[in-house]
Amino acid sequence: MGHDMIRLTGLRLSGRHGVFDFEKEDPQPFTVDAELELDLRGPGRSDDLNDTISYAHIADLIQEVVTRETYDLIEALAETLARAILLHDKRIHAVAVTVHKPQAPLTQTFDDVSVTIRRSRAHVKDLPALDEPRRQVSGVYEGELVDEAASAPSPVEEENEARLTTPTAQLGPYDRASLAELSPQAPAEHLRDPDLPAAFAVRCVLALGSNLGDSRAILASAVQALEAHESVVVVNVSPLASTAPVGGPANQRNYLNQVVEIETQLSPHDLLDVAQQIETDHNRVRRERWGPRTLDVDIVTYAGATIDSPRLQVPHPSAAERAFVLLPWSWMDPVALLNGRPVRELAREAPDFHEVRKLDDAAQEPEQ
Repeated sequence: MGHDMIRLTGLRLSGRHGVFDFEKEDPQPFTVDAELELDLRGPGRSDDLNDTISYAHIADLIQEVVTRETYDLIEALAETLARAILLHDKRIHAVAVTVHKPQAPLTQTFDDVSVTIRRSRAHVKDLPALDEPRRQVSGVYEGELVDEAASAPSPVEEENEARLTTPTAQLGPYDRASLAELSPQAPAEHLRDPDLPAAFAVRCVLALGSNLGDSRAILASAVQALEAHESVVVVNVSPLASTAPVGGPANQRNYLNQVVEIETQLSPHDLLDVAQQIETDHNRVRRERWGPRTLDVDIVTYAGATIDSPRLQVPHPSAAERAFVLLPWSWMDPVALLNGRPVRELAREAPDFHEVRKLDDAAQEPEQ
């Protein structure tokens, strides 16, 4: 670490972190130490708070991560804290975070278990802050274009017919079920408030799908709409996948599917509103369940949080069983996890695994 430093030590918090179920059920004590390396010559001369980093803000940031997120490993918790602090302010050159777990489940007598992680700004170049220039994402990949001859036009509404936009929580050829129904014993306090904005930029995974109109162009346009939003940074985009329809009426065209990783500080519900507006802007219309659509934009994960509201369930309750989400996701991020399991393994177990092809691999396959 450098010569100038702000130290925050002994911050006592409660969290649910550990590999055992009981560790996620009852809050445990954690203590966090943070050392921030930065140049303090300016505030030393000016005696002005605006010229330095508020340790109160850092404490609030640490509390947000420790109390609202859940991790199996304190290594992962420390990593998240270090990156969050570095992203908090560009004036922070490096940070060391120590997470203490004094009640770790050991049979031996001990005083403490802790993990220390040191990270510099060079370690978080892959996590752009929201105020940095956005990456230009074209959404276009080498491979076969959708067969325009087989492309059905987008549905045109009758003059007096209202457009039926579908809440993302009810969209997709994979159905949704309430997390409370799936796990009725899950304590409500484990759920994230869907109206609470993130204290720092968090990672989210979105699933896109289309089988009406020029689906390739529609998905590229949807990615560009996400990129253009002032509160969203597109971090990564998967290759396109050609997938057979799952459920719904017969004789549908194959889908084009894509997975997008973003960063945002929007609340889950605000992100849902963004997704639904993009669907509406691309003429999303609901005429029958699991029917063809111009565009789906579904929230699959939000910062590893669990959300169950009338509008939104995260992680997406059926995504772990759908290869048309899992395979593109694994192509984009080979080490991605969902519910603690590698996404690539879940994809191989999904019933539609053999119905999903990378677009370049499906170049000779006609659209259905």
